Amino acid sequence: MKRLDFFLLMFAFFLFVMTGVDAGIKDCGKDTVGDGAKPFKKVNKEDLGKTNDYDKVQEEDERPGVAYLTFINGKTPKPNKCGLNPSNDEALWTGWGGPLNCDNCTIGEGPATRNKIVIGGTYFVRGIGTHGMATIEYDLTGSPADPYVKFEAWVGMSDEKDPAGCGHGGTSDFIFKVNGKQVHKTDVLKGSVDGEQVPPELVEFELPTNAKKLEIVIGDGGDGVGCDHSSLGDAKLLTNRSLAVRPVRKLPAKWGVLKNSY
Repeated sequence: MKRLDFFLLMFAFFLFVMTGVDAGIKDCGKDTVGDGAKPFKKVNKEDLGKTNDYDKVQEEDERPGVAYLTFINGKTPKPNKCGLNPSNDEALWTGWGGPLNCDNCTIGEGPATRNKIVIGGTYFVRGIGTHGMATIEYDLTGSPADPYVKFEAWVGMSDEKDPAGCGHGGTSDFIFKVNGKQVHKTDVLKGSVDGEQVPPELVEFELPTNAKKLEIVIGDGGDGVGCDHSSLGDAKLLTNRSLAVRPVRKLPAKWGVLKNSY
């Protein structure tokens, strides 16, 4: 009997470790994109002259041990099933258009006009949208199962400003820091260049074993903050459990993949 009890206890522990708290968009509450939002539409070929049309989709990553970055419906320092909320003052999360009131949406033109996240013709089911200039910090110490070992996100300018919003759809640069140390900085990213859509840019880097804080600093690209509707698509923290499973429906990493590690 004691041996049976031991195996049952070990089995329960195994289930706890294997399940943990995994992110899911269905757990993020009601879709709060406002009635004034610009419609988004799937097309055969994305048109630079139209806002929020897309011809590619990045689905939610459903692997175990994934924690998506969120603003509203997540928790910190331990994420819930929606994701991980920032740990710093919410007044710093966006340089304009706040207060933020939804996850998986862009800044829009204010709280009642949020849009789905489309960057360079790709629709991201998960992600966070903001406006330069912004600083967003995440506590990395609360992973419910095993530590976070990697960060991934696609960054760029929201297609809600394609391109008439400012001639090129806004500009931003993205800086990523771990424990206060810069691990990656993008070039200045525009919504469009020479009449061509600028695709989202993949940023991915490994996290050190002592990682305690992730800081994302979004700049104005050096030309002021007008139209700088900045987005991070599929922004997430990964654990070894996540990496042990091959992702499905992943975008091809051919648009200037950027890798950094300690």
